[in-house]
Amino acid sequence: MTISGRNPGKGTPFAESLGVEFRQCDANDPTSLRNAVQDAWLVINASGPFKATEYSIPQTCIDAGCHYIDMADGRDYIANIVQLDEAARAQNVFVCAGASTTPAITSALVAELQPQLGQIRSIKVALNAGNKNQAGISTIATILSYVGRPVQVWRGGGWRTMRGWGAGEFVEFPPPVGRRRVQLCDVPDLAIFPRHFEVDDVIFKAGVELTILNYAIAALGKLRQFCPPLNLPSFARPLVLVSSLFKHFGTLHGGCAVWVTDTDGRQKSVAVVAHKNGPRIPGSPAILLARKLLSGGINHVGACPCIGFLRLADFAEFLAPYNIFVAHGENGTWTS
Repeated sequence: MTISGRNPGKGTPFAESLGVEFRQCDANDPTSLRNAVQDAWLVINASGPFKATEYSIPQTCIDAGCHYIDMADGRDYIANIVQLDEAARAQNVFVCAGASTTPAITSALVAELQPQLGQIRSIKVALNAGNKNQAGISTIATILSYVGRPVQVWRGGGWRTMRGWGAGEFVEFPPPVGRRRVQLCDVPDLAIFPRHFEVDDVIFKAGVELTILNYAIAALGKLRQFCPPLNLPSFARPLVLVSSLFKHFGTLHGGCAVWVTDTDGRQKSVAVVAHKNGPRIPGSPAILLARKLLSGGINHVGACPCIGFLRLADFAEFLAPYNIFVAHGENGTWTS
């Protein structure tokens, strides 16, 4: 195994702690990128920011004839990864993007409920992280990229324009998370779920534990509406620094939940809930996919979003040792 990254000062000690090689790589330099992936059988891209806009890294891996798993969760990036399908098939490699909470885990949550209901009419997804979890600059930059901007949402069988980080509401997560505020996010689920699950409505909202911080981000969205050229992602680093002042408030509790309603009005819900170790959740799909590839459990070739390769049971088994569990609910009530 090889660890690659821009900074050998950080990467080398980390690689040595795992007993593996470190290889310096600048993903913006084609030669450096080719040298980093040469002779690789599988590349897992965990670099930030997680809203990639072009496909030079997966294309380089395809050209090198190696499998590729991407933790990116940018809406257009994931939805359009299929443009590499023909090239990936020609090289007989598996290229999968979105091996993170969205859409890998969220789609598995919906798929878990699908057999228990009739024809699905609507899907609602909500995610909220505990305040004491470390907020990454790349994650905050991704959020700020769409805050206050128009977001296309599938409502009533058609596309409707809403504002990123708008439509705020409080939702009830399973204990110990409880009632948290969430806002509209621009994620792959909004683009992929309407066709994949054949539904009339899809909504995805997320937030952080401290309500005041959610309102602060929403205020930045209002500011962007008055000044559209404002580069909000540039505020990511100072925003993370400011949020660190509030780290002694809140908890480590967080979760990701879906509510699915069928055409008869029946509603069921399921959630992945963390007492602690919440960051283990978004990292789990890439690990599980790599294991399945290595064991021959995935025979698919081509390029596609990360949907349908992992079941909720796979995540539940993997995450249980980290005090992360699955909760079920019906008609607004959660059960253990």
